[in-house]
Amino acid sequence: MRPFSSTELAPLEFEPSIGKTTNKIKASTGKIAWLHSVSDEPGASFDIKIKDGLGRTKWEKKDCKSGNEKFGMLLNLPTMIGEDLEVEVNRIEGSKSVKVFLN
Repeated sequence: MRPFSSTELAPLEFEPSIGKTTNKIKASTGKIAWLHSVSDEPGASFDIKIKDGLGRTKWEKKDCKSGNEKFGMLLNLPTMIGEDLEVEVNRIEGSKSVKVFLN
């Protein structure tokens, strides 16, 4: 079996108009180094939260925004390989949907 690479994973898509504000994933590496997002409109802002399998908040950032369609930041969030994680995006303003890449 070939191991997963975090850069080969599909983005997590969030679209609050249809009620999709959370996604569940399994950690493929020992840490989440970078968070990148792409929105369909420039200047979008949102809140993001990463929870563990028991619902405890591991990381949270409010008012993520930039002047263009892309946002990114260094996390260096330690995880365990195979750990269940829930990514939640709330309060999306200025955009209809947001795609989040974790690697």
